[in-house]
Amino acid sequence: MSKSFEERMKELEEGYNDMPDTVSADQIIQNVESTKKKSSWRKIYTTGGGILAAGIAALLIMSQPGLSPGNGDSPPSASDNQEESQEMTSQQDEDTPALTRESAVELMNSYKESFVSLINETDNQKIESYQTTDEVKQHFANTMSDELATWMTDSYFTEEDDGVYVIAKDGPTWFQEDQSFELEEVSEGHVKIVQERENELLGHVNMVYHASFQENQWVVDDIETNELGGSEGEETSTDSEDSIKDTAQTVLDLINSQDMGTLSTHVHPDKGVLFSPYVNIQEDARVFQQEEVANFFDDDQEYEWGVYDGRGDTIELTPAEYYEEFIYEADLQNPDEVLVDERKQRGNMRNNIKDVFPDATVVEFHKEASENGGMDWVSLNLVFEDGPNGNWKLIAIVHDEWTI
Repeated sequence: MSKSFEERMKELEEGYNDMPDTVSADQIIQNVESTKKKSSWRKIYTTGGGILAAGIAALLIMSQPGLSPGNGDSPPSASDNQEESQEMTSQQDEDTPALTRESAVELMNSYKESFVSLINETDNQKIESYQTTDEVKQHFANTMSDELATWMTDSYFTEEDDGVYVIAKDGPTWFQEDQSFELEEVSEGHVKIVQERENELLGHVNMVYHASFQENQWVVDDIETNELGGSEGEETSTDSEDSIKDTAQTVLDLINSQDMGTLSTHVHPDKGVLFSPYVNIQEDARVFQQEEVANFFDDDQEYEWGVYDGRGDTIELTPAEYYEEFIYEADLQNPDEVLVDERKQRGNMRNNIKDVFPDATVVEFHKEASENGGMDWVSLNLVFEDGPNGNWKLIAIVHDEWTI
């Protein structure tokens, strides 16, 4: 009596389980056949069931770990390895996000904030958040490579019995987001952030911040300072003029777009920014600090900004109203002149900007009258001084127009 399909399957599996790990499909079949006691079963198996058994045996042998069909111990081919390598490389490329200009600024600001936040919380030079320098190093590891975090910790912090103290010395040279910079890709996951800087402390240098992609995030990996030459001479003067023009253009763009939050970061942190409706600045001119500039358009209070020329009435306006009347000029998006420290007497009102700010640099955006001898000319003077970190900071916005 022939056996059922289920019984034959069971015998095949038993034969398979008795075989060594590396056998062929034919060997499995032969082993099963040798265990048969009835010739009638063998006959049925070898004729009607042979093909089925061979197929099942092939499936069973394929299920053995590490074996491939046809030859159980053959290694993967070179083409298989190459395809797998290409897939892994492609996956790695996808996992490394590009460092854009926006993300570079965000990284550099986070890098600075990780240091400044500790300095700001000190009490008699002792920091409050951490008790050991290892904890400080771990804090820096969020934005820095392990090597840079170690250097930063060892250079600026010391561990005492009662906690961690700041070492009194000049701080690092920080990236300035209000100044131009370049991104240079060195290799996959390695980008240089290059910014030209010039002040009395640094001289004329290129600051090079190396960013690398480590452990699924971009971090600051290393810092270089490359000298660019002396700080005197015509070439340096031209570079300085270009730098202040770039900063002034950035400020003007922020004014035109009403981005007062970003504009506030360009305001001098100690002096604030003075607003004058005319080039003859009065002693009681209105001054806003950084926070007030950031909330400029949210402030509904009326302020006194000076006196209207020719009328004598007090200028009482909200910040938004003052902006419309004495700051924003659509024509200045395409000025006829952009002058740096060139005082021109355009109307009959005395320009005393340099008297009030003798150490400042004045950038004037000027639009000529629509016709010769016309009275609809307008200028906006942006006044800058060196900030605490040697970068240009806005200290005054002075409007100028035809007056009686």
